[in-house]
Amino acid sequence: MKRIVSVLLGSVLTACSAAGAHVSTPVYATMAPLKQYLMPRATEIAMARSAAPSSISANAEVLILTKTGYAVAAKGTNGWVCIVERMWMAGLDDPEFWNPRGRGPSCFNPPAVRSVLPQYLARTTWAIAGDSRDQIARKAKAAYADRTFTDPAPDSFALMMSKAGYLNDEVKGPWHSHVMPFIAYGQTAAWGAGLRGSPILAPPLSTFRRYEPLTIFIPVHHWSDGSLDP
Repeated sequence: MKRIVSVLLGSVLTACSAAGAHVSTPVYATMAPLKQYLMPRATEIAMARSAAPSSISANAEVLILTKTGYAVAAKGTNGWVCIVERMWMAGLDDPEFWNPRGRGPSCFNPPAVRSVLPQYLARTTWAIAGDSRDQIARKAKAAYADRTFTDPAPDSFALMMSKAGYLNDEVKGPWHSHVMPFIAYGQTAAWGAGLRGSPILAPPLSTFRRYEPLTIFIPVHHWSDGSLDP
Protein backbone atom coordinates (compact mmCIF):
# COMPACT_ATOMS: atom_id res chain seq x y z
CA MET A 1 0.00 0.00 0.00
CA LYS A 2 1.36 3.39 -0.94
CA ARG A 3 1.89 5.93 1.82
CA ILE A 4 -1.29 7.87 2.57
CA VAL A 5 -1.56 11.43 1.33
CA SER A 6 -3.25 14.13 3.35
CA VAL A 7 -5.62 15.49 0.77
CA LEU A 8 -8.87 17.13 0.40
CA LEU A 9 -10.06 18.67 -0.68
CA GLY A 10 -10.18 18.29 0.37
CA SER A 11 -9.86 17.88 -0.38
CA VAL A 12 -9.05 17.27 -0.31
CA LEU A 13 -5.21 15.46 -2.02
CA THR A 14 -7.59 17.33 -1.53
CA ALA A 15 -6.92 17.46 -1.97
CA CYS A 16 -7.06 16.53 -2.12
CA SER A 17 -6.52 13.35 -0.96
CA ALA A 18 -5.48 9.90 -0.68
CA ALA A 19 -2.38 7.70 -0.92
CA GLY A 20 1.32 8.47 -0.65
CA ALA A 21 1.64 10.68 2.40
CA HIS A 22 4.57 12.93 1.72
CA VAL A 23 6.83 12.45 -1.25
CA SER A 24 10.40 13.60 -0.79
CA THR A 25 10.87 15.20 -4.21
CA PRO A 26 10.19 17.45 -5.92
CA VAL A 27 9.39 20.18 -3.43
CA TYR A 28 7.21 23.02 -4.66
CA ALA A 29 8.49 26.04 -2.75
CA THR A 30 6.12 28.70 -4.09
CA MET A 31 2.91 29.04 -6.03
CA ALA A 32 3.13 28.63 -9.80
CA PRO A 33 1.42 31.14 -12.12
CA LEU A 34 -2.33 30.95 -11.52
CA LYS A 35 -3.11 29.88 -15.07
CA GLN A 36 -1.39 26.54 -14.38
CA TYR A 37 -4.05 25.72 -11.76
CA LEU A 38 -7.04 26.65 -13.93
CA MET A 39 -9.05 24.27 -16.12
CA PRO A 40 -11.54 24.65 -18.98
CA ARG A 41 -14.98 25.20 -17.45
CA ALA A 42 -16.73 22.17 -18.95
CA THR A 43 -13.81 19.89 -18.15
CA GLU A 44 -13.75 20.98 -14.53
CA ILE A 45 -17.50 20.58 -14.08
CA ALA A 46 -17.38 17.05 -15.49
CA MET A 47 -14.38 16.12 -13.34
CA ALA A 48 -16.04 17.51 -10.21
CA ARG A 49 -19.22 15.51 -10.83
CA SER A 50 -17.19 12.34 -11.42
CA ALA A 51 -16.26 12.31 -7.70
CA ALA A 52 -19.57 10.66 -6.78
CA PRO A 53 -22.23 8.46 -8.37
CA SER A 54 -24.60 10.43 -10.57
CA SER A 55 -27.43 9.77 -8.10
CA ILE A 56 -25.58 12.26 -5.86
CA SER A 57 -23.50 14.42 -8.16
CA ALA A 58 -26.22 15.17 -10.72
CA ASN A 59 -28.11 17.14 -8.06
CA ALA A 60 -25.09 18.63 -6.30
CA GLU A 61 -23.81 22.17 -6.53
CA VAL A 62 -20.59 22.40 -8.53
CA LEU A 63 -17.82 24.87 -7.82
CA ILE A 64 -15.00 25.64 -10.26
CA LEU A 65 -11.77 27.54 -9.74
CA THR A 66 -11.57 31.02 -11.27
CA LYS A 67 -9.02 33.83 -11.15
CA THR A 68 -10.67 35.13 -7.98
CA GLY A 69 -11.43 31.85 -6.20
CA TYR A 70 -14.07 29.15 -6.43
CA ALA A 71 -17.38 30.12 -8.00
CA VAL A 72 -20.69 28.33 -8.48
CA ALA A 73 -20.85 26.77 -11.94
CA ALA A 74 -24.03 24.77 -11.37
CA LYS A 75 -26.59 25.09 -8.60
CA GLY A 76 -27.64 22.01 -6.66
CA THR A 77 -30.70 20.78 -4.81
CA ASN A 78 -29.42 18.06 -2.44
CA GLY A 79 -27.01 20.00 -0.22
CA TRP A 80 -23.89 18.31 -1.60
CA VAL A 81 -21.05 20.23 -3.26
CA CYS A 82 -18.70 18.76 -5.87
CA ILE A 83 -15.36 20.41 -6.50
CA VAL A 84 -11.94 19.71 -7.99
CA GLU A 85 -9.51 20.37 -5.17
CA ARG A 86 -6.05 21.80 -5.74
CA MET A 87 -3.01 20.83 -3.71
CA TRP A 88 -3.27 23.74 -1.28
CA MET A 89 -6.28 21.85 0.10
CA ALA A 90 -3.91 19.08 1.19
CA GLY A 91 -2.05 19.14 4.49
CA LEU A 92 -0.48 22.49 5.31
CA ASP A 93 2.90 20.77 5.62
CA ASP A 94 2.59 18.72 2.43
CA PRO A 95 5.65 19.34 0.21
CA GLU A 96 3.37 19.31 -2.84
CA PHE A 97 1.21 22.12 -1.44
CA TRP A 98 1.92 24.27 -4.53
CA ASN A 99 2.02 21.47 -7.12
CA PRO A 100 -0.01 22.91 -10.04
CA ARG A 101 -0.78 19.44 -11.40
CA GLY A 102 -2.88 18.48 -8.37
CA ARG A 103 -6.52 17.74 -9.19
CA GLY A 104 -8.69 16.01 -6.59
CA PRO A 105 -12.36 15.54 -7.57
CA SER A 106 -14.40 15.48 -4.34
CA CYS A 107 -18.07 15.64 -3.40
CA PHE A 108 -18.74 16.96 0.11
CA ASN A 109 -21.85 15.89 2.00
CA PRO A 110 -23.97 18.60 3.72
CA PRO A 111 -22.23 18.46 7.15
CA ALA A 112 -18.84 18.76 5.43
CA VAL A 113 -20.15 21.58 3.24
CA ARG A 114 -21.00 23.52 6.38
CA SER A 115 -17.94 22.79 8.51
CA VAL A 116 -15.01 21.76 6.28
CA LEU A 117 -15.43 23.20 2.81
CA PRO A 118 -15.33 26.85 4.02
CA GLN A 119 -11.82 26.27 5.32
CA TYR A 120 -10.60 25.02 1.96
CA LEU A 121 -12.31 27.84 0.11
CA ALA A 122 -10.61 30.32 2.43
CA ARG A 123 -7.22 28.74 1.72
CA THR A 124 -7.91 29.15 -1.97
CA THR A 125 -8.75 32.83 -1.55
CA TRP A 126 -5.56 33.41 0.43
CA ALA A 127 -3.43 31.50 -2.08
CA ILE A 128 -4.79 33.42 -5.04
CA ALA A 129 -4.23 36.68 -3.16
CA GLY A 130 -0.53 35.83 -2.98
CA ASP A 131 -0.13 34.56 0.57
CA SER A 132 2.74 32.20 1.29
CA ARG A 133 2.10 28.79 2.81
CA ASP A 134 3.27 30.08 6.21
CA GLN A 135 0.87 33.02 5.96
CA ILE A 136 -1.97 30.68 5.05
CA ALA A 137 -1.13 28.48 8.02
CA ARG A 138 -1.08 31.46 10.39
CA LYS A 139 -4.46 32.65 9.11
CA ALA A 140 -5.92 29.17 9.46
CA LYS A 141 -4.60 28.91 13.01
CA ALA A 142 -6.08 32.29 13.93
CA ALA A 143 -9.44 31.38 12.36
CA TYR A 144 -9.52 28.15 14.36
CA ALA A 145 -8.62 30.02 17.55
CA ASP A 146 -11.48 32.49 17.17
CA ARG A 147 -13.90 29.71 16.09
CA THR A 148 -14.33 31.01 12.55
CA PHE A 149 -13.04 27.55 11.63
CA THR A 150 -14.28 24.60 13.68
CA ASP A 151 -13.69 20.89 13.95
CA PRO A 152 -15.57 18.91 11.30
CA ALA A 153 -19.23 18.47 12.11
CA PRO A 154 -20.32 14.92 12.99
CA ASP A 155 -20.94 12.74 9.94
CA SER A 156 -18.82 14.96 7.68
CA PHE A 157 -17.26 13.18 4.72
CA ALA A 158 -16.39 13.52 1.06
CA LEU A 159 -16.57 10.99 -1.76
CA MET A 160 -13.51 10.62 -3.97
CA MET A 161 -14.67 7.97 -6.41
CA SER A 162 -13.39 9.46 -9.65
CA LYS A 163 -11.10 7.80 -12.17
CA ALA A 164 -9.96 11.28 -13.14
CA GLY A 165 -7.69 13.65 -11.31
CA TYR A 166 -4.06 13.73 -10.22
CA LEU A 167 -3.56 13.47 -6.48
CA ASN A 168 0.20 13.86 -6.28
CA ASP A 169 3.48 13.10 -8.00
CA GLU A 170 3.82 9.67 -6.39
CA VAL A 171 0.38 8.40 -7.31
CA LYS A 172 0.35 10.21 -10.69
CA GLY A 173 -3.37 9.71 -10.98
CA PRO A 174 -6.50 9.10 -8.92
CA TRP A 175 -5.19 6.42 -6.47
CA HIS A 176 -8.23 4.33 -5.40
CA SER A 177 -11.91 5.04 -5.05
CA HIS A 178 -12.65 5.93 -1.42
CA VAL A 179 -14.82 7.62 1.17
CA MET A 180 -12.99 10.31 3.14
CA PRO A 181 -14.49 11.09 6.58
CA PHE A 182 -13.39 14.31 8.27
CA ILE A 183 -12.84 13.94 12.00
CA ALA A 184 -11.59 16.01 14.92
CA TYR A 185 -7.88 15.85 15.62
CA GLY A 186 -6.98 12.85 17.78
CA GLN A 187 -10.13 10.85 17.00
CA THR A 188 -8.57 8.21 14.74
CA ALA A 189 -8.61 5.59 17.52
CA ALA A 190 -12.40 5.86 17.78
CA TRP A 191 -12.54 4.77 14.14
CA GLY A 192 -9.91 2.04 14.47
CA ALA A 193 -8.14 3.92 11.73
CA GLY A 194 -4.57 2.98 10.90
CA LEU A 195 -4.51 -0.13 13.08
CA ARG A 196 -3.07 -3.34 11.70
CA GLY A 197 -5.69 -5.09 9.60
CA SER A 198 -8.20 -2.24 9.87
CA PRO A 199 -10.04 -1.41 6.62
CA ILE A 200 -9.90 2.27 7.60
CA LEU A 201 -6.66 4.03 6.72
CA ALA A 202 -5.18 7.02 8.50
CA PRO A 203 -2.20 9.27 7.80
CA PRO A 204 0.20 10.01 10.65
CA LEU A 205 -1.01 12.82 12.90
CA SER A 206 2.34 14.50 12.24
CA THR A 207 1.12 15.28 8.71
CA PHE A 208 -1.65 17.52 10.11
CA ARG A 209 -1.71 20.58 12.31
CA ARG A 210 -4.16 20.72 15.20
CA TYR A 211 -6.19 23.44 13.50
CA GLU A 212 -6.80 21.76 10.13
CA PRO A 213 -9.41 19.12 9.29
CA LEU A 214 -8.15 15.56 9.75
CA THR A 215 -9.06 13.02 7.11
CA ILE A 216 -9.17 9.23 7.18
CA PHE A 217 -9.82 6.91 4.25
CA ILE A 218 -12.23 4.04 3.61
CA PRO A 219 -11.45 2.35 0.27
CA VAL A 220 -14.37 1.13 -1.82
CA HIS A 221 -14.19 -1.29 -4.70
CA HIS A 222 -15.96 0.56 -7.47
CA TRP A 223 -15.65 3.93 -9.18
CA SER A 224 -18.44 6.47 -9.47
CA ASP A 225 -19.37 5.07 -12.89
CA GLY A 226 -19.97 1.64 -11.36
CA SER A 227 -16.88 -0.05 -12.78
CA LEU A 228 -14.66 -2.07 -10.44
CA ASP A 229 -11.60 -0.64 -8.74
CA PRO A 230 -9.68 -3.87 -8.03
